[in-house]
Amino acid sequence: MHEAEFWPLIVQREYNNMTNPDVDRFCQQGRALMKSRDYESASAAFADAVAMDPDCCDAHEGLATCAFASGDYPAAIDQFLKLTLLQPMESRYYTNLGAIHNRIGDYMKACDYLRKAIQRNKKCAESYYNLGIAQRKLKQNTMAVSAYKEAIKIDPQMVEAYQNLGNVYVDMGNLQMAITNFKKALEIKPDFEKARAGLEKAEQQLEIAKGRNTQFGRLNAIESTVSNVTVGQTRELRDDERIEDRNCIRQMSEEIERLSKGCVEHLRLHVIPAILEVERAMATSGDDKFELVEAADLMKTATHQWTALRRTVKKKVAELADHERFVNAPAN
Repeated sequence: MHEAEFWPLIVQREYNNMTNPDVDRFCQQGRALMKSRDYESASAAFADAVAMDPDCCDAHEGLATCAFASGDYPAAIDQFLKLTLLQPMESRYYTNLGAIHNRIGDYMKACDYLRKAIQRNKKCAESYYNLGIAQRKLKQNTMAVSAYKEAIKIDPQMVEAYQNLGNVYVDMGNLQMAITNFKKALEIKPDFEKARAGLEKAEQQLEIAKGRNTQFGRLNAIESTVSNVTVGQTRELRDDERIEDRNCIRQMSEEIERLSKGCVEHLRLHVIPAILEVERAMATSGDDKFELVEAADLMKTATHQWTALRRTVKKKVAELADHERFVNAPAN
């Protein structure tokens, strides 16, 4: 499995005008120290600002960013949680909480924070991007695809989203779509090595898959023996034909088994979670129906994909039955 391209924190670009000049001075000092990557000294400056003004969002955000950069994720989480209390409607705090929980592997909690971020700002590509990471890790690939596509819709130049989307398609076995997205990432950023490595691996897997598929062209060849069958007799196969016929049946049976397992797995990993997501959205969406509509769309997609898989299994079973009837049929 390719590793996800994690997104850094969303940082504030404009800072509040502060009425206390000392607090402002400490915050400016902290930001300057952060630029030089002296996170310990920067944290001390921001801590001095918080000591003078406990509600200073700029200082808390500085402390959170320094903690994150230093790898102290619990401290970063603590500061961002304080910020959600100070500014409950600011989406980037929830986005950053989701990103940090992705880093520490708590993907369920990451999804919760990222959905809250999206509720507050539906035009933040980073929120959908991080949600895609969490959902892929939870093996909710259908949802991850939707999240990455939404990120790309908002920011068509987000090269990491194309790369991660390619990885999800590889997981799903859709190698052609994976290749398309890896190529798109390389169009935007030709030196993106992760996308190039993903592209090469997907192309290799596609070639292997094509090679396997050519072995299923046995049924047409069997028909050429019909003219040699005597009336009233069961058709006899030469030794080489019998070996080839057994291989064909074995391959078809293995294909049916693989597809059946995929059908059950898709039901478990995508359809059932999608239904649960609709139920959760119905219980929590309130007046804002965006999340419910999104969940319903995902459930519809997952259900359609499962139906298509089920039809493929039935078709393969029918082909195997037809093949066995043909081989065992008496000659006319």
